[in-house]
Amino acid sequence: MSKGQQYLQFFGSDTLKRLHGCAIAESDRGADSPCERLAQPLRRPQVGFGNPQAPIVFISPSPLDAASASNEAFAEWLDHEAALEHHMTADAPQPYYQFVRAVLLGARRRLGQKLGKHDVLDFAFHTWAVRCPTENPDLVIDDAVNQCVDRHLQSLLGSIAPQIVVAMGGPVARHLWWRTMKTWEGWGPMSTLHGRVLDIQIGNRTVPAILSVHPFQRGVDLHPEVIGRALGDRVRPEQFQPRELKAA
Repeated sequence: MSKGQQYLQFFGSDTLKRLHGCAIAESDRGADSPCERLAQPLRRPQVGFGNPQAPIVFISPSPLDAASASNEAFAEWLDHEAALEHHMTADAPQPYYQFVRAVLLGARRRLGQKLGKHDVLDFAFHTWAVRCPTENPDLVIDDAVNQCVDRHLQSLLGSIAPQIVVAMGGPVARHLWWRTMKTWEGWGPMSTLHGRVLDIQIGNRTVPAILSVHPFQRGVDLHPEVIGRALGDRVRPEQFQPRELKAA
């Protein structure tokens, strides 16, 4: 069974259908939707990539590559997900993949382990809060995040049941902060909150969420080792052991 087939088997549910219909549904609602300027008709957003049963989920505000949200690109990605591995090499120019790889390297070192070649795909799942494609994660408005998290991300997180969340970027961090703290006391720029850990609710479970600046943010020293250290303090060594992908 290919990775694409395994992925469809895992997400062959109403949750997947709702996620795929998000961009079109938001676009159809027009000015009634805070996603209006983010949604583009006839485009189907990805759900994410990596291992949906991995202990860690990385959440960005919006899809990392808006062009990849087309129907054709999505179908191709399902069949060739393994090809994403070339993005995980040290010479890849994409800041997101370099950052996540460095985070997992730091976590492995914290546990006295070596980074595996396929760690970024095998031990993490990568998704986003707002299903509507946008080329700039910094332009995702808070209303869109609030609506899309409630409507889509919560059900997705309930399905994959991560043990740890890494929330990248101000829009996601703000949503989780308010949802958890119920006050803005202590809130500040992401450069100062980088590495802060919140205990968030996913269903009836309490899960640590590590706040991080977004890898695409310019002019900021991202210090992936800060996130890796927080991750290494909360993941168990056995969670970095291979396990079989199962259907939901």
